[in-house]
Amino acid sequence: MDLKYLASDITNRLEEKLSRLNGLRPLPKSAVQKLKDHLLLEMTYNSNAIEGNSLTLRETFLIINEGITVKGKPLKDHLEARDHHAALQYLYELVEFEKQHTISEQLIRSLHQLITLGTDKKWDGVYRNANAIITGTSHQPPDALEVTHRMQELIDWLKMNQTRFHVVELAALLHHKLVHIHPFFDGNGRTHCYH
Repeated sequence: MDLKYLASDITNRLEEKLSRLNGLRPLPKSAVQKLKDHLLLEMTYNSNAIEGNSLTLRETFLIINEGITVKGKPLKDHLEARDHHAALQYLYELVEFEKQHTISEQLIRSLHQLITLGTDKKWDGVYRNANAIITGTSHQPPDALEVTHRMQELIDWLKMNQTRFHVVELAALLHHKLVHIHPFFDGNGRTHCYH
């Protein structure tokens, strides 16, 4: 399948890395677990950092793996790291044990609920009911009254395009479309519904 948005050099690198990985299969369980743990940590750190979380990669590791509280860092940052990590673990389990999984509005809401569990109980998993202003950008998300309809359109788009795009492009496009809609007051960028 040809990639429609990624440059050919990136496409080649992806295919080369996939080929190398496939040549090493089956991987030892310990190696798979180590890769999984590393990816969970990196995704948690990077997703939170993009949204202004002040934790370093090392501090994120300590919070997730050691349960340590980092002096001088806001409680909210600690909770965001813990909750994001838990949401990713849930997603891993879903993929591993539910062989037939479907991305749906319910899944997106569930992931958002996990991501904001410790920081925004009132709005976790709930679409915003007012218009949003995103500081630092000229993007104006759709009116709050359109969110439910736009989210259904997103799920319909995914169903129609699931085989049209390479999985890397599909994940990036789905994430872009989700954050463009900005269905939640907070945590939109941290809500990953693909894996």
